Amino acid sequence: MKKLNLVNCLLLVAAIYVNAQQPDFPKLTGPYLGQKPPGKMPKMFAPGIISVEENFEHSAAVFSPDNKEVFWCTNINWYTEKKVAGNLRLYYMKIVDGKWTTPEIFPTTKDKRVERPVFSPDGKRLYFEYGRATGNTDSDADIYFVERKGEGWSEPKPVSPLINSPAMERLHCVTADGSLYFSRDVMLSSEAMFVSRFVNGTFTKPEKLDRSYNSEAPELAMVFGPNQEYRLIAQMDDRYCYVYVSYKNDDGSWSKRIKTPYECGGFLSLSPDGKYLFFLGDGIFWVSTSFIEELRPKE
Repeated sequence: MKKLNLVNCLLLVAAIYVNAQQPDFPKLTGPYLGQKPPGKMPKMFAPGIISVEENFEHSAAVFSPDNKEVFWCTNINWYTEKKVAGNLRLYYMKIVDGKWTTPEIFPTTKDKRVERPVFSPDGKRLYFEYGRATGNTDSDADIYFVERKGEGWSEPKPVSPLINSPAMERLHCVTADGSLYFSRDVMLSSEAMFVSRFVNGTFTKPEKLDRSYNSEAPELAMVFGPNQEYRLIAQMDDRYCYVYVSYKNDDGSWSKRIKTPYECGGFLSLSPDGKYLFFLGDGIFWVSTSFIEELRPKE
């Protein structure tokens, strides 16, 4: 316990030091960094703070269930220093004393490539795709998680040997009941969607999902509404990726996918209140989810 407290103290001192080096950083308060919410037209999220011109963002913005933390993946100074993809790192901000801290690299993964952060429903775990070393490719990554330990986080742990395999696993989302949805490279250049249920604190053997999940067009990302009443899918359409929406039918099946106007870069996340969709574009964008009900087929 003393060792853990010492680590947390050192991290706190480091955070204070980082903040002290950025005296011009704006005071950000309120939900979503105090940014003005979008309507039906997507807006870049937190320009100059999270979406930075010199950086290459490579995820959506992912907020904790209590809306007090935000995580995203980025290559710092990508466009000015031409860094390699292996320098992709996980960054975060959180509310301290009523205001958002400056962006910092997540300390327990600072030397590793990280992609696709996803919170558990209770906010006690953060899942992500985790590279084993600097410069790794996607095929080297598996799904890991960290757990909250007081004010800090544990070291990364592999999620389950039933989920991680010699093939590439791509994390999509974790639903309200703790089920983990992911895709696996089952054949060369061919991925299939799976789900692993979370039962008594353990993930079950993954089940390959049916054709309503595995279409002929690649699914690059998938998230579900709070009660799985709908799902949003980033799907390739010719050479471009668009957001599609599908609705849960009374018999538990899924409706036909409906194409939305929103082109994206293959990463999706919903705000904790379900009011906004975050996705990757030329930076990280957000948009009101009012389109979900507007596109729902009429009875």
